[in-house]
Amino acid sequence: MNEHRSTPSPSLDAARRRRRGSRSRRRRSGRRPLLWAGAAAGVVLLVVGGLAVEQRSKTADTADTAEAAGAAGAAATASKEPSPRPSASASSSASSSASSSASSSASAGASPEAIPSSGPGTFATARGGGDPVGGSGRTLTYVVQVEDGIGMSPGDVATEVERILADDRGWTADGKVGFRRVSGGASDFRVRLATAETVDDICGQYGLDTGGEVNCNVGQDVMVNLKRWLLATQYYADDVTSYRALIINHEVGHFLGHGHEGCPGAGRPAPVMMQQIKGLHGCRTNVWPYDADGRPITGPAVG
Repeated sequence: MNEHRSTPSPSLDAARRRRRGSRSRRRRSGRRPLLWAGAAAGVVLLVVGGLAVEQRSKTADTADTAEAAGAAGAAATASKEPSPRPSASASSSASSSASSSASSSASAGASPEAIPSSGPGTFATARGGGDPVGGSGRTLTYVVQVEDGIGMSPGDVATEVERILADDRGWTADGKVGFRRVSGGASDFRVRLATAETVDDICGQYGLDTGGEVNCNVGQDVMVNLKRWLLATQYYADDVTSYRALIINHEVGHFLGHGHEGCPGAGRPAPVMMQQIKGLHGCRTNVWPYDADGRPITGPAVG
């Protein structure tokens, strides 16, 4: 059979080309808005993503800063028998900032308002014990106790009392008396650091009026007023540590049988048994019963 091939007319052919061109233009123009929309969406995503990253960065920085500030703040914020006769030593109400010993950091910058005036009346005893110190005569045993809840370490107070009683210028210089700190069992006397009200109560049982200001020795108790321990008196305002030695030596002196003494003369050291807080009367301050050469520092007896 004969092969027949159909040929489109020129007009139809032109119409088809026009239709194809129109469709092609529509397709190209349709792609352009899509491309612009895609690009815009990409920009939005980049901006939003950047803002999110920046916000996360700021949050992390703030958290780090707060943590660092908290650590710095923490670092900046970062111490429960007999005596010859009862006796009391007067004391003044003058005060000063106390220097803190290694034993009582709570005393640093102490002021009268910050020192508790009363406590529960119960005591904690310092643990452990010390080596005997002193002469060849009788060795007196003692315990150190601190009233509960007053912010003082019994062990640290005991260390300071031991140091005082072991000093070569102390009561052991007579070559007879000796001391040894214990923490249990019977003892010859007790050194007790307590609030003013508790000192008043215990000393008052023996008829002594300590008036919230005074140390005393009654029975087997050497009672130390917390206020005096931390603030001393006007004569020792710049040397609280020395005044603590005067408290212990004066009251233990009473326990040993020594009475009050007066000033032996102008310019001479005040006897440790002198009530120095009532006035020096021309004498120089002194907190030891013996001098560096082992000679007793005494004065006329005071009734």
